[in-house]
Amino acid sequence: MLPTNCVPVMHEIRSFVLAGKSLFTVANMATGKHFTFKVEAPDEQAKPQDPVVFVKVLDGPDNYRDYQMIGMLFSGKNYVHWNKSKFNRDCPSEVAFVWLMARLIKGDLPDCVKVFHHGYCGRCGHLLTEPDSIQRGLGPVCASKGLGF
Repeated sequence: MLPTNCVPVMHEIRSFVLAGKSLFTVANMATGKHFTFKVEAPDEQAKPQDPVVFVKVLDGPDNYRDYQMIGMLFSGKNYVHWNKSKFNRDCPSEVAFVWLMARLIKGDLPDCVKVFHHGYCGRCGHLLTEPDSIQRGLGPVCASKGLGF
């Protein structure tokens, strides 16, 4: 069963995905296919002018531990396949992530595609409890910090 917390606005979805500790499921409601991703920033950026986040996909039954690295996203828009990934760059989950980011940048995500967060702040990872924070996917302090992308 998919989570019920849908992040509704594209700029909010992109902000959530790039926040540094996002966990979310992307679902195509027309086909029923979905993928769960973790997008995490390192504790320190080697090149702050070109920040990176690491993209992982859920690849097993343990929703906490079964994530596999598939790539890196630089400056919120330049995706690079991780050459040590156990998946090829044309695997469905990686294609879906690259497609999602392109649509979020353009601002044309189809209505049949939904992005669901899992109830935790995309920046700090704390449990969200306030309705506005739940809708946004970011707590009030983290939402006010900006992303730098």
